[in-house]
Amino acid sequence: MTRLAFVLPVRGGAGSAHSVVQEVSAMRDLGVEARILVNAANAEGFRENHARFDWVLDGGVGVFDGPQELGRLIAGEGAVVATTASSVHCIARAAETLQGPAFRTGYCVQDYEPLFHPEGSMEQDKALASFSLLRGCTYIARSNWLAEIVHSAHGHAAALVVPSIDHGLFGPARRAEGAALRVVAMVRPGTPRRAPLRTLRLLGRLAAGAFGPVEAIGFGASGEELAALGMEPPAGVTLTGRLSQAGVAGLLREADAFLDLSDFQAFGRTAAEAMACGCLPLAPRLGGTVDFLEDGVSGFLADTSDEASVDAALRRLLSLSESERRRMRLAALDAVADFTPVRAAISELRALGLG
Repeated sequence: MTRLAFVLPVRGGAGSAHSVVQEVSAMRDLGVEARILVNAANAEGFRENHARFDWVLDGGVGVFDGPQELGRLIAGEGAVVATTASSVHCIARAAETLQGPAFRTGYCVQDYEPLFHPEGSMEQDKALASFSLLRGCTYIARSNWLAEIVHSAHGHAAALVVPSIDHGLFGPARRAEGAALRVVAMVRPGTPRRAPLRTLRLLGRLAAGAFGPVEAIGFGASGEELAALGMEPPAGVTLTGRLSQAGVAGLLREADAFLDLSDFQAFGRTAAEAMACGCLPLAPRLGGTVDFLEDGVSGFLADTSDEASVDAALRRLLSLSESERRRMRLAALDAVADFTPVRAAISELRALGLG
């Protein structure tokens, strides 16, 4: 039986972790002995955040505390896959503790982490080093943008795999006729590349009527969290705080538009999830979103660093007629319909030489 482990040392609950969990779940349904290995500090939070998957609570998650324990966990695997830069370092240290036949290694590059840190910092050096630690490693990426960066910056060919959306959660729903236009946006105050201040300013302008009568909603942080970080919650904007994956899906199903004003998106998961709900996205032109979002056809793209570009795209979105909106919603739904966990799992197994 095919055995593989994904090393994922995070609490989970965010987009990249959801990708790994739903794809491992699909692999298990396909008869693959796949599991996730989490470091001890994050294990409890990980299980809480992904408890809706029975296998997460029933032996499908291994816990390690240091390289010796991780080495014991991965010793019998056919393949071990890193999912973050830190997990590459974990696998490399664990491999040094082992003797005997080596397992094959993979690196599921979910974002280009050297861009997360200041130039020349220790954190950036560690992220850069993650691309040279695993010999014979198979690199996989969910967007052309990521694959091209890995190749140009490090000389590694990265296999392009199918991204996944949990269509059991993210799907369209009938909305009441005549309802006010509702715009939702992701507010991530602890992640500068997600442009929280830029997003809050635009939500405030929406609530103030700068784009016509619109209901403006932000998710990902509460007003109290923003105030504690010195960020002024804009007047008239509803802030939902942090939501579960199901909560995000429910919000997107009831919205007309989703705004992602990030500097870039390696894949653009929430935009794709919005499209699966029939909610039209406005997303950054820089990054992987261009793989599945066609500007003016299934959503809108903008240079998110340029307020005029964002404003122009948003005015186009909010001025759509009912027939234009319906046509674009259908195009959005169609564009991401094949992003299923099963197709993603199959593409990853093939890329890793296991299928």
